[in-house]
Order: sequence, then C-alpha cells, then structure tokens
Amino acid sequence: MSRHHPTSPILGFSLVEVMVALIIICVGLLGIAKLQALMLSNTGASRTRALAALEASSIAATMHADRDYWASTTPPATTTVNDIVGHQGITSTDPVLTTSPDCTVTGADAPCTVPAKMAAYDLHTWMNDMFTTLPGSTTLIACAPVLGAVNCTISISWQEKTGAVNSQEGVNTFQSQTYQLVVDP
Repeated sequence: MSRHHPTSPILGFSLVEVMVALIIICVGLLGIAKLQALMLSNTGASRTRALAALEASSIAATMHADRDYWASTTPPATTTVNDIVGHQGITSTDPVLTTSPDCTVTGADAPCTVPAKMAAYDLHTWMNDMFTTLPGSTTLIACAPVLGAVNCTISISWQEKTGAVNSQEGVNTFQSQTYQLVVDP
C-alpha cells in the first residue's frame, strides 16, 4: 500500500493556470500587433516626408538652372503652387509664371530664350511631377532680396494621416505638415 504524504508537491498544471497563461500571451500578442500597425503608419509618414524633401530639392535645382530669372534684382515676391481636389494651378505676383509656355522643340515658344518663360516652363513641369508625388499639397515660394542677393524660401505643405498609439489620441487623425528649404538661386 502506498502512502500519500501531504508535504509532497502535486505534479502538473490546473486548468485555471493554463487559462491565465493563455490570457497573458494573448494580451502580449495584441500589443505586438498594435506596435506593428503603428510602425507601418510611421513608415508611410517617413516616406511622404522624404518625398517632400526630394521635391523641394528638385525645385531648388530648377531655380539654380533658371538663375537669370530667380536671382534677378526683382524676383517674384510670392509664387503659390496648389493642388486642390482636381484643380492644379499657379498663382504668382509675376503673371508670366501662371501660364505654361510651350518650350518643346516644335512648340510655339521654342526655343525659350526669355528667362521668365524658361522659369515658367520648368515650374509647370515640376508642378506636374509634384502633384503626382504629393497629391493635395501646396507649395509656396517666397523670394526677397537680402543684402544684394536673393533668398527664396520653399515651403511644401500637405496633410498626413497618422495612427494613434492609444484611444485618447483618436483614430487615424490628419495633421498638417510643412517642409521648408531656403535656397540662394
């Protein structure tokens, strides 16, 4: 006959212990899934910000190429490039920039030898690329003479969808973002 000692440990797990362990594991996995979703959201935001920086650098390089216009003694005070729900357009204090000249080889304005027409052509070409890359964005180019030179500030603004970390922040909010670049054409 075998005797059971009351001080000997009981071997195995009870069903309650297993259920508690499963609940703890499930809560941990939900936390990991939330972090994964937040990481993907932040990756998209970083991509958009990098594209805005590339587009600002692109228009700055175009301004350097069109130096005869942008670095002139009387540059346009402000130029705004908008993409508002299907309406793309340029408004400027210089009316030459608002129209897109045809500077192609067989175009009506070819060859574009007037600096303002070449700047307008390049600005319109950049605008079409910009709105493919960052739809719904607005770009403000503000130029002013400073101590005998011209400084231009390029500001690109867009709406960015952000993911919430917790319920207090709201779900999928939109925030206005702006990227600025100062260039000396």
